[in-house]
Amino acid sequence: MNVVQERIARLRSRPERGASAVELALYTPIMFLIIFIIVQFSLTWHGNQIAAAAAREAARTARIGGGTPAALAAAETRGREYADAVGNGHLIITSIEAIQVGENVRVTVRGRSTEIVNNLAPEVTQTIEGPIEQFVPDL
Repeated sequence: MNVVQERIARLRSRPERGASAVELALYTPIMFLIIFIIVQFSLTWHGNQIAAAAAREAARTARIGGGTPAALAAAETRGREYADAVGNGHLIITSIEAIQVGENVRVTVRGRSTEIVNNLAPEVTQTIEGPIEQFVPDL
């Protein structure tokens, strides 16, 4: 290789020097943001599943109790206890509402899932409705 060719080769390789560091500096925050979004989505989905399980358990309690005011109050308490036991702190319940709608019982559980960054997780809401269990004699 002659002197001119060596000099041309060196000049062509120079613009690439330090490009990896710049790319790393630009892409690392984007990569971390994507990872945070994926993890937050997973935590919100998990909180939604806990809310659904608590609503099912509360609705079961209200349906078996006949939909009476005492049964509805017991259902709200049972839903909160169930969410605390199963959720292991991954769902902060803001409200549980059990009401009788005709011959049905409707339970709505609202809460916030675990957050990576404050106020980033949306509120999770689950509503379960089912018929009140009653004895119907055979005719």
